[in-house]
Amino acid sequence: MLSTLTRTSRYTLAAIVAATSISVHAQTSSGTLEEIVVTAQKREQNSQDIGISLSAITGNDLNSVGAAAATDITKSMPAVVLTQPNGPSSFSLAIRGVTQNDFADHQESPAAIYVDDVYVSQMAGLAFSLFDVDRVEVLRGPQGTLFGRNATGGLANFITNRPTDQLGGYVNTTFGQRNLLRVEGALNVPLSDSVDSRMAFETNHYDPLFTNVAGGAADAENGNDYALRGQLLFKLPDAAQLLLIARASRENVNAGSWEEYAVKPVGNGVDVFIGPNDTFWGGCPGCNATGIPNSGPFTTRDNISGFAKLSTSGFTGKYTQNFGSTTLTVIGDYSHLQKDYQEDSDASPFTLFEFFNGSRVNQQSIEARLNGGDDKINWTAGLYGLRIAGKYYEGWIGPSFFTSKEFQNASNPNNGYLGPGSSLGFWPYGQAPYWTTGGVPGPDGGIPETKSPYDLLTKSYAVFGQLEYRATDLIGFTVGARFTGDKKDYNFTWYPYEYFPTNVTNQIRLLTQPDGATLTSYQGNRSDNLWSGKAQMDLHLSKDMLAYVSYNRGVKGGGFNAPLFPIFINDLSTLSFKPETLTSYEVGFKSEFLEHTVRFNAAAYYYNYQNYQALIYTLGLEQLIVNAGAKHKGAEAELDWAPNAAWRFGAGVAYVDAVVEGVAARCCGDPGTQYAGVAIPGNYTPGNAPRWTGNLMARYTMPVGAGHLALQVDGNYLSRFWFNLTDVPAVEQPGFGVANARINYSPQGEKLEVGASVENLANKHYGVMGFDNTSINGLGQVYPGMPRWFKMHVNYKF
Repeated sequence: MLSTLTRTSRYTLAAIVAATSISVHAQTSSGTLEEIVVTAQKREQNSQDIGISLSAITGNDLNSVGAAAATDITKSMPAVVLTQPNGPSSFSLAIRGVTQNDFADHQESPAAIYVDDVYVSQMAGLAFSLFDVDRVEVLRGPQGTLFGRNATGGLANFITNRPTDQLGGYVNTTFGQRNLLRVEGALNVPLSDSVDSRMAFETNHYDPLFTNVAGGAADAENGNDYALRGQLLFKLPDAAQLLLIARASRENVNAGSWEEYAVKPVGNGVDVFIGPNDTFWGGCPGCNATGIPNSGPFTTRDNISGFAKLSTSGFTGKYTQNFGSTTLTVIGDYSHLQKDYQEDSDASPFTLFEFFNGSRVNQQSIEARLNGGDDKINWTAGLYGLRIAGKYYEGWIGPSFFTSKEFQNASNPNNGYLGPGSSLGFWPYGQAPYWTTGGVPGPDGGIPETKSPYDLLTKSYAVFGQLEYRATDLIGFTVGARFTGDKKDYNFTWYPYEYFPTNVTNQIRLLTQPDGATLTSYQGNRSDNLWSGKAQMDLHLSKDMLAYVSYNRGVKGGGFNAPLFPIFINDLSTLSFKPETLTSYEVGFKSEFLEHTVRFNAAAYYYNYQNYQALIYTLGLEQLIVNAGAKHKGAEAELDWAPNAAWRFGAGVAYVDAVVEGVAARCCGDPGTQYAGVAIPGNYTPGNAPRWTGNLMARYTMPVGAGHLALQVDGNYLSRFWFNLTDVPAVEQPGFGVANARINYSPQGEKLEVGASVENLANKHYGVMGFDNTSINGLGQVYPGMPRWFKMHVNYKF
């Protein structure tokens, strides 16, 4: 992957130029739009000749707006939204409302991520920095035929710059508020007539964005990371090439801070924010159950310092051989990811509930494919293999929901904590539910903790093929299919323990699971045979107009749950879920007119799911993926206009109507009602699926002296959405828009560029993720997007 960069990448609503049909802003001196070449079908094609709804951004355009992170692309493309299942420690994309919000590290996203044609399986793996990038391609809709089992929503492919036979390079430096200093650069050196090399790097640092007003913990959400990438390109005899890529990245920051807002239940699983004069919890007006008022923007009251430590490394080899009309491509990759994360989830000075998780993952993949064809027929056929060996852990510090056999006795003063007669060995110190004391440490200095280590081994193989046939100048057909064999072996366990921070020699005392626990340990395996396919008809109405109608079948592999609170699992069958199947019907239109100064693309679609993998919360943060029905329908349109060499305009808009049907997602029914004490079934909107998204951009370039000056404003809008599958006010983000401005100057020769920008001009405050923790201490967590940020940059090419 490119670089592990969570701190910058989660604050992504600001710095991207508005999308266009192919969001690449290269243009000729006459103002016409240039042809954009992409590899959306595993071969080079003009993006306007492909019957797929896609967007692409060049590396130059990413640099021109100061984009620093992979997730920045979400604000330049309609129907593509960032989702962060656990704040700063995991990321995924929501494409057309298709996403995965589980914060367990082992889950894979239905919007696949590729870097240099290599699949990134871990959601923490999207937390990388953009540096030395050639382009980014985002494909909307199922792409399972050519890209595999976990691309039901679509995919994003990040392609880095390749070594060339030209000596040169660049250094880009950005600095600004909060002591920001970001430097990236690359050096390209031809070593011989047959060997080219390229080295690239990135480093990023800035001061914390969160202020901790309680003491006991550091200010948090700073930047501190770096990344390196080296490439060698061997030009072999007989038109063959071998590309070798090595990469590494590191991050170590204070993290895990959340804004805190008081919430309360109002009945039947609906939780709402507390008003400023409301004393629902019996304490101060507007306070939560711990007696704490709302924290305010970028403020927290943590008593422990959270952290995020991520490191990645990997090696990719890509061999290509041209046999005239046929090309062989073989790509092999090894990737390693290591993550450790901790946060103060209760956002209070007390130790109630403080989440942690981590992973150690090794991934190997290989793909071999053949491409061939001519003006009439083009075809692709290939084989693919993937192995993911992951060791994971998650748990929490604190007495909330803690249970242990050692404290399971009649004299425990906190018996009945989780209901009349409940006696599961709750933490006996302090008064349950521990809102104002935390109950820690115990008299011997011990702190209660619960940890769930688990491992998952995934083995997958596939065979695929696609045929494109241009029957006449007007009509073309595409058919394709992919068979995937998916095998998973899973082992899960958990244990309570006491941690003694002042004891140097014996800091851990292992405890025992309480009697009555249904889930003590779990071993599961599943083997799924998955089919995906495509059938499409293209109508080439003219040289510059394409209409298409397509049928796609996408699949996402089945899997296993890693419940945060295993003591509440009463049915072991809920730990496994089935593969999901998406049937997509789409029509689209692509066009360029007015002598290639205007590009307009649009698409409309209907999705029908079987066994949709829906994330629900059965109690507090007890997350489970269950199978349900779902239907999505929507449309998107993009416009790019270059009336002359001076002006450039872009706009994009998307509509998404997504619903998950008949899923018991809202917990729980009131006593005496039909669903008393259990989750309430209904139809709910998926998380991070705003009905409307849009973006605009205007850029003006004018000569100044011997150089040129560029002025740009851009912005984006998201309508109301919810952070998870409950549709309750406590996890609702109202609609909002963000605007940005930028100015750049390049002297004659354009080797040097200096500029300044203001991201989030109005300092709009908004959330990118949130959780409803009413059951813990009347707390609503919100993870904010980036505040207003003044930046300057100096870029130099040599």
